[in-house]
Amino acid sequence: MVNGQKVNDYAISNDMVGFNQLLGDIKQVTKPQIIFEATGVYSRRLQVFLDMHELRYV
Repeated sequence: MVNGQKVNDYAISNDMVGFNQLLGDIKQVTKPQIIFEATGVYSRRLQVFLDMHELRYV
């Protein structure tokens, strides 16, 4: 969302291909806010990826 308006909505694969797609979009945003649901084993991959790239998330 930018200024309260949704600008992009899509699904990504839960692997490096999907995470790199997300990273490309995140890099285009100033001070991104990353929010995702903790779903156990499924969200851990994303968490590790975001940590590797020093991106903050909730």
